[in-house]
Amino acid sequence: MSNEPGNLLEFMNDGTLGAPFFEKVTLANQQDDGYWIQAVDINGNGKLDLVTSGLAVGRVVWYENPTWKRRTIADFPLPVAIDTGDIAGNGRNDLVISHNYGNCMFWCRPEDGKISWLENPGHYDDDELWKVHFVSDLMAAHRLQLGHFTQTERLELMALPVVGCQPYGKGVHEPVAVTIFDRPDDVHSAPSWRGRIIDNESFRIIHGVVREKFGGRSGVGLDSVLLASEEGISWFYYDVEQSRWQTIPFGAGDQTGQAGTFRGCGNVAYGRVGNDPYAYIATIDPFHGNIVTVYTRKPGQALTDHPWRRTILDTFGPFDPETQGPGHHVVAGDFDGDGDDEFLVALRGPLPHQGVYYYKAIDVEQGLFERWRVSSASAARIAVGDFDGDGRLDFATTGYYTPGYYLCDNSQVNIYLNRFASL
Repeated sequence: MSNEPGNLLEFMNDGTLGAPFFEKVTLANQQDDGYWIQAVDINGNGKLDLVTSGLAVGRVVWYENPTWKRRTIADFPLPVAIDTGDIAGNGRNDLVISHNYGNCMFWCRPEDGKISWLENPGHYDDDELWKVHFVSDLMAAHRLQLGHFTQTERLELMALPVVGCQPYGKGVHEPVAVTIFDRPDDVHSAPSWRGRIIDNESFRIIHGVVREKFGGRSGVGLDSVLLASEEGISWFYYDVEQSRWQTIPFGAGDQTGQAGTFRGCGNVAYGRVGNDPYAYIATIDPFHGNIVTVYTRKPGQALTDHPWRRTILDTFGPFDPETQGPGHHVVAGDFDGDGDDEFLVALRGPLPHQGVYYYKAIDVEQGLFERWRVSSASAARIAVGDFDGDGRLDFATTGYYTPGYYLCDNSQVNIYLNRFASL
């Protein structure tokens, strides 16, 4: 399949021929920032809002649905990842954020990496910043997941550095210290959260994480994660019966060396087809990669049997060891309403390898997917949700604008409203 713009079926995107069509609504234009976007109901009105942030300026911004009024709720030096959950225990969605990241993954210092949580105030004045509570220091902290990973009584925070905890560039391809923090009982006044390293041997360059009760083997009601790392795709979970963490590999990703020292997978999502909730796994390979792949199982192959079959769907341009590739995020969801999941890929650019691409399964067993480009604005990450309340899945993106790495021509925050699925 060619990647040239003229072959991307963009002429179908007026919605007249049944192809995926999303109406673009721009919330922010010419941003001086852009990296993270998260869908979350901030004020409890039943509507999904958006929270964005970036490493250039460091503002954490809330866009309130349905007016999409913009409020700055926090400022941090170099914020990276955000997750949401009821940390305070009052029924409102709070935010946890990694920040003070440092110059880059290739030159992390011991002091580079902190985690804090932002307390949802429950009242929403225009200029009020949310209260910040310190969680912990953690060098190169890059991804965060709130959940119940080892037990169901107390909220836990899984923190995943992007590189090993060796300063000044020595930890780039060293094992990552995956860490669990326990929510303290005195969460409002605690000076920090107690943490413990749960794995510092198995994973290198973790860039993608998806939390889910994946496979149901980690214990009733417990969360586990799919990880995209230098090792490929791994299911990482706490085995209650054996009282230890387990790693099950699904695929090795790109191990060809075409990306220099980068190997494995950079991002991961999984999709339902028919009665199989894990019919395929979609990835971008390797770290900040240029290859879009799907992993599928043979008929009768168990979920945990290794390896899954890997099919390359697209290669978006060459991989430059200095600037890397354009791929940055992948998500899945049932956008056309037929009961099967499609997946979206975010490309930061530059053109022609920029925007969001939509992949539809035609024959999962054979790894056959159709593809359309459904937006052209630079996309660092994608948030999925029904933003206009019409029962159809929409998506939202923020442009990639990170000094020292990549600055898109026009960093926007956009919502793409689903205008093709049946109501």
